[in-house]
Amino acid sequence: MYLKLEPRGGLWLATVSGRVSLAEALELGWRVCAAAAGQGFGKVLVDCLAVAGELSVVDRYELGEEVAEYCKYRSIIPTIALLGQVPTVTGFCALVARNRGMLVETFSESQTALGWLNRFQFNATPS
Repeated sequence: MYLKLEPRGGLWLATVSGRVSLAEALELGWRVCAAAAGQGFGKVLVDCLAVAGELSVVDRYELGEEVAEYCKYRSIIPTIALLGQVPTVTGFCALVARNRGMLVETFSESQTALGWLNRFQFNATPS
């Protein structure tokens, strides 16, 4: 999987492409959250529209759990819009992370994702 990170209009844009795997998705999740916090961004758009493949339900559970625990342990509190299409992005991983205190939603259209992120007027990253 490939990752491109850049600031874009008051949020942190993470563009992901390639074939999905649990190990790489975990690494990318951690990198995205750490980089956003390090740059002072509380709002993150993770664009997975160019990602192919799918994870098992067990892998999706682990991904949501591990990224949420990573952020909790490091006191990183991002607001994340996850952009993607079924079967790659189903919403289950986000549900698991949400159940662990993260503010994350999944979307299939970028304008809807941006509209949701724009409802949040401040960075959620602690100083």
